[in-house]
Amino acid sequence: MEIEDKMLLAKIMDKVKISKTRNKILNTEFLTTYQREIVEKELNKIKVKNYMFFGGYDDSEGRVLIIYPEKLDLSIIQNNLKNIVKGIKIKLPKELAGKYTHRDYLGTVMQIGLNRDRIGDIIVYESEAYIFVLEENASYIVSSLESAKKFSKSIIEIIDYNEVPIKESEFEEIEISVSSIRLDNVVSSIAKISRKKAEELLVDEKIFVNAKVETKSTKSLKGGDVLVIRGKGKFIINKISENNRKGKMILEVKKYI
Repeated sequence: MEIEDKMLLAKIMDKVKISKTRNKILNTEFLTTYQREIVEKELNKIKVKNYMFFGGYDDSEGRVLIIYPEKLDLSIIQNNLKNIVKGIKIKLPKELAGKYTHRDYLGTVMQIGLNRDRIGDIIVYESEAYIFVLEENASYIVSSLESAKKFSKSIIEIIDYNEVPIKESEFEEIEISVSSIRLDNVVSSIAKISRKKAEELLVDEKIFVNAKVETKSTKSLKGGDVLVIRGKGKFIINKISENNRKGKMILEVKKYI
């Protein structure tokens, strides 16, 4: 286990202890898919059941961990979610409709001095965008965005997380044939690049598996893994089939559009 993972788990264990001894509802910053996996594994290991992950909507990628006293019913926690996660709505002027991408919004927010884990998912429409944030940072983020030149003519406001309109992700379904499910093989086939180039991307830390930077070319992928290749897109390994007649594996992949 890497040092960052150990530090994260130590921080979580402190929150578990404080929640129990002081009867408090506590939450973390937004966790990635990878971080949630190791955290949930540890919580299950020590038999902690009074927790939930929440990111503003059912299929969110970034989610906070909420730990609560055993005596509290889950419905009480759900009623308290508005005090933990908020939405920020950015309404663009007509002349800027369709001009900004996810990268534009994320880049601007990252320039205001907050760590990435203070920001959850960003949902982008043609003339507006919504950012899930921790309630404690919402006012600061709004005032900072209002001062940004890019959004000087936009209307920016804090809203409850359940007021954010959620759109279903759109995918392009593709099928690839690989000799093995090693990461370098899959990246090479999906991105239509050479194995050498795939290895260079790994070395340059431009490959993410389940939101964690991956540099090992020999890592094996499995169904459900989310793969991000910087400059090439985001993919879900939907299904891995048995070898075909040529001795290769068939992977059904969904590419985010």
